[in-house]
Amino acid sequence: MRYLSIVFFSALLAVRAQASLPGYSQAANPLDFNLSVDRIQSLCRAAQTRAEERLQAVAAVSEPAFHNTFVPFSDILSDLQDETSVPSFLAQVAADKAVREQALACDTAISKYAVDVFSREDLYKILKAAANRGELLSGEDARLMEKTLLDFRRSGLALPQIQREQLKGLRKRIVELSNEFSQRISESKDFAVFPEAQMKGVPPDMKKRTAQPDGSYKVTLDYPDYFPFMENAQDPEARRILETKFDSRGGQENKKRLADILRFRDEAAKLLGYKDHAEFVLDEQMAQDPQTVDKFLSSLREKLVVKAKPELKAFVELKKKEEGPRSDGVIHAWDWRYYRNQLLKTRYGVDEEKIKEYFPTDLVVGEMLKIYQEVLGLRFTDVTATQPASWDPSVKIFEVEDGRTGVYIGRFFMDLYPREGKFKHAGAFPLIEGRELPDGSYQKPVAAIVANFDKPAPERASLLPHAEVETLFHEFGHVMHQLLTRAKYQRFSGTSVARDFVEMPSQMFQNWVWKDEVLGRVSGFAQDRSKKIPREMIQKLIAAKNAASGLEYLRQDFFAAYDMALHTSSSAMDTTALYARLMKDITLIPMTDGTVPESSFGHLMGYDAGYYGYLWSEVYACDAFSRFEKEGLLSPQVGRELRKEILEKGSARDEARSLRAFLGREPNPEAFLKNIGLATAAPKKP
Repeated sequence: MRYLSIVFFSALLAVRAQASLPGYSQAANPLDFNLSVDRIQSLCRAAQTRAEERLQAVAAVSEPAFHNTFVPFSDILSDLQDETSVPSFLAQVAADKAVREQALACDTAISKYAVDVFSREDLYKILKAAANRGELLSGEDARLMEKTLLDFRRSGLALPQIQREQLKGLRKRIVELSNEFSQRISESKDFAVFPEAQMKGVPPDMKKRTAQPDGSYKVTLDYPDYFPFMENAQDPEARRILETKFDSRGGQENKKRLADILRFRDEAAKLLGYKDHAEFVLDEQMAQDPQTVDKFLSSLREKLVVKAKPELKAFVELKKKEEGPRSDGVIHAWDWRYYRNQLLKTRYGVDEEKIKEYFPTDLVVGEMLKIYQEVLGLRFTDVTATQPASWDPSVKIFEVEDGRTGVYIGRFFMDLYPREGKFKHAGAFPLIEGRELPDGSYQKPVAAIVANFDKPAPERASLLPHAEVETLFHEFGHVMHQLLTRAKYQRFSGTSVARDFVEMPSQMFQNWVWKDEVLGRVSGFAQDRSKKIPREMIQKLIAAKNAASGLEYLRQDFFAAYDMALHTSSSAMDTTALYARLMKDITLIPMTDGTVPESSFGHLMGYDAGYYGYLWSEVYACDAFSRFEKEGLLSPQVGRELRKEILEKGSARDEARSLRAFLGREPNPEAFLKNIGLATAAPKKP
């Protein structure tokens, strides 16, 4: 997501494409994704020029008040974002490398311009003068004034001029380096070539897809290749080769960029009077300070280790049984996915390769959309055939209406399969964010879900492992959060919430795929869609849900702890050595020698000092989902309340208040601990 504010610079540098045409408000207005390099360049320059002219007019207001300073300032930044976000999005999905590079240049330029905007003393003075009038504001108006002034203060406007310029320079350099870091990962094209002997255990469909004319197999680092290979390839040396490549995608170049970024972030935080970058970031989050995060992570870690150690022992026993005298008795980074899969097969009778045959992607997508419509009171219409071409022929387009009133809400795009140069993970991109326009109408949101699922071929359907069914529900939850907003200002729209709350709705929605009622609905055997996944297979899958949850959640705890360690240190460090030490200490599994995993840890450019938010918000997500479990798994009534109290509100009011309004009480961690297979004794709740 991208909001043109210094407060959100970390999020701004990650998943952040959102765009529209000026004044966009109706379904008939198309977005133009067919932009040339020259057109992208001219669009970005013109948008910045218009914004600058309008900002100068705000700075020159003779009688400043809320309506002629804060409101137009918000509108100007929102329009700038709207006018430049399609180019920014194309940096993630365009097929043409030249277009991706120019789109990234546009994104970088606009991000750096935002640094300039929030460093301008003339704008800060006029906004302070308006605030000093003491107008009686309430609700979103009062929140907009408060947050905008805070944005300027956090941009150094209270600093002397020399330090202010120093801070501005640091942040512009961070923008450049962060975009380069992310681009390096997205542009990675590395692969491994294996002979037949090293493909033993690999699923037949993957072997067919990766087969080369000379009898070898080309396995890329894209998710549809990497994960099935790591989970099924019996040859440990083959797994080691691929894992080494995967954890070296960013290379030494990104390691150097990361070191510079960390140094600049720390210097910027100290200029503003903060101890470190983590303290700066968390000052605006629900957790509030690094100490609270550390206590949360360490308390959870203590419980997870108790569960993880027997799981790791079971993995080692499986390894010894399979490798015999050759086994070193150690579960390596290239081993854990494989032996987790073996544990599921041997102890629980869960075979992911057989399970995915019941989850053809097109069927799962169709049934998932029906479930979201039912629960949230919506109506989706596939309009792909009647719309102008999007950025790729495989992309589907849907319009969204309220199920009761028929009122048009917005639209979303679905781009589900990998392409060269495309964003490598799964994510939801707000293309247009909802907001009230100057004429009183409401701008209709548009979003895109972008993923890298198994690509269909003429001779076979695309199939989803259960974990990717979960990913699909998760990311589409973000789309719903983005589309159903009713925030007055774009500053608070959709997923523009506290970073340690943004995952809450999406994590809540993913809980559905662990319920037999839902699994039955979204399944259908690839060769005969009328055949649903057998109930005994569902029961085994659910029984195995937490078979290795100790190790899996320790992995999340590690990523969060590593992120916090990077951003609470005031001295230079070897980021790889720190990664190796913490990975071994927390996950109980050693890092592979010769790799630089942090160089492809993309979340460090978007969730800096915020990766803990995945675990933190999951506590809230499980608690919220407990309402559906108690009142009806697919209850439209609970769904309507979710829309009203959380999805529509965005950050228009305090997130904790929205959560309490939906729950009808204070949140607690009991549902979370139960969900991940831990005892009911709880870590301190967020």
